[in-house]
Amino acid sequence: MKEMTPHSPTGAAEDRIDWSAWLAEYGSQLLLYARQQCRSDADAEDVLQEALVQLVRAVESGSFTGTRNQWSAYAYTAIRHLAMDRGRREQVRRNYATAQQETLREGVEETPWLSSAADDEYLREKLEAVLRQLSPEFAEVVVLHIWGERTFQQIADMTGQKLSTITSRYRYALQSMRKALEADPIER
Repeated sequence: MKEMTPHSPTGAAEDRIDWSAWLAEYGSQLLLYARQQCRSDADAEDVLQEALVQLVRAVESGSFTGTRNQWSAYAYTAIRHLAMDRGRREQVRRNYATAQQETLREGVEETPWLSSAADDEYLREKLEAVLRQLSPEFAEVVVLHIWGERTFQQIADMTGQKLSTITSRYRYALQSMRKALEADPIER
């Protein structure tokens, strides 16, 4: 019987997957999306980790039938579902603890969504503030399309919405962001 390695379903050395390289390429985009989907940086990191574990297990067990190019789409979808599940669980807890509801709202962690060593801090804060003003559905489309490099069709497939709904949300979000930035322009 052929011995299996923890890195590939067949055990062959040439089949080993370099998950570190893949994560280096897609990790920051996936974390950005997780941050957009979650209420705190800690939740985002947890959701991203859970999504990555699901992806690795699916690929290495052979249950994932897509190609390597589809791994990020799988991860985005997993992040979305895990964040929604986490949000639902949190809502149930808040319903049982209404006395603590205000404390929880005030304690929502404001973590940066857009973070890069090359980012100008002022610009990052300004764009982040404008994104946070959008409704979650609109912010999700902007983050996935611009930073996640997803097409509108991929976003529609991922969210279960019509393509026309996704394009309308994107258009509306850009209009809203433009108005907010015109009212309070970014100064250099």
